[in-house]
Amino acid sequence: MASISKSKPERRAKPAPLKETFSLVSNEKLLAIYAAMVKCRMVQQRAALLFQQGKLASDLHASSGREATAAAIAIDLQPGDSLSLSAGDWLPASVKGMAIESVFRALAPASVQLNGAAAMEQKNILSAGDKAQRPASIRERALAAQAAKQDSLVAAILPSDEQSLKPWHDILAAAASQRLPIVFVHYADAGEQAAMAKPARKSRNPHASFHGVPAISVDALDAVAVYRVAFEAIVRARQGRGATLLECATFAGIPNPGSEKEPEPSFDPLRLPDPLATMEAYLRSKGIEPAQHNQHIVAAFNVELDLATRFLDL
Repeated sequence: MASISKSKPERRAKPAPLKETFSLVSNEKLLAIYAAMVKCRMVQQRAALLFQQGKLASDLHASSGREATAAAIAIDLQPGDSLSLSAGDWLPASVKGMAIESVFRALAPASVQLNGAAAMEQKNILSAGDKAQRPASIRERALAAQAAKQDSLVAAILPSDEQSLKPWHDILAAAASQRLPIVFVHYADAGEQAAMAKPARKSRNPHASFHGVPAISVDALDAVAVYRVAFEAIVRARQGRGATLLECATFAGIPNPGSEKEPEPSFDPLRLPDPLATMEAYLRSKGIEPAQHNQHIVAAFNVELDLATRFLDL
């Protein structure tokens, strides 16, 4: 039997926190992100059904697989913040607060579209519009936000392919030199991901930049990972420290920010994980059962979708 020392009490190390209870994101925020993702998926599914029925002129195929990023990027935007959309992708607008009916009217035939410009302006949402003028419009919004000194910002979702980024080089350089409050979001679509694998890997270096703007690569299918980097980018912009570029790619090998492991990126367009299922698995790891929340979200939002699309039956 070991002897017990009476001269000095034994100093015990504090127990390490349980891994499953640690998170930089509160459970309340996780559930808000999850609810937004479920609603985005439901909007996309309803749009696909109505398009197949010939009631819509277009669907939301451009939004496919983007529920995680749409929710994570737009959920913390304030009414005074501006959101610039990419062509055909309306999911971030719905998360920011654009009326669901307005989203479906934007997809509807011209005869029932109505003028949605006023509704979008009220929510500070900019459509893809004129590709040549869009970078200038975003710069003007950012300069106005900077001059107002009200901690507002611009979230700008850029075109997906490398070629269409050329008109954005000037605004990226201006955002860097003028410390403009802009969060740039660039998606890497399936066709270009193999070509972008090496640049995406390099951009995970915290000192990497694109035209002077700090660039962070993140798994577009991981809502928690996207939210963490988006949160930091938004804080940076609000504090007047300048712009950030978020490269949202669907490489299975990209680790979460802060991970020491850095495997080679790989991509299989036929075997991508479902971002909603990924989020549900994460919630379960936190002791949250998504099914308990999902049932209520789906029931309530189905009613909202029915009301938002009834103009198509008139």
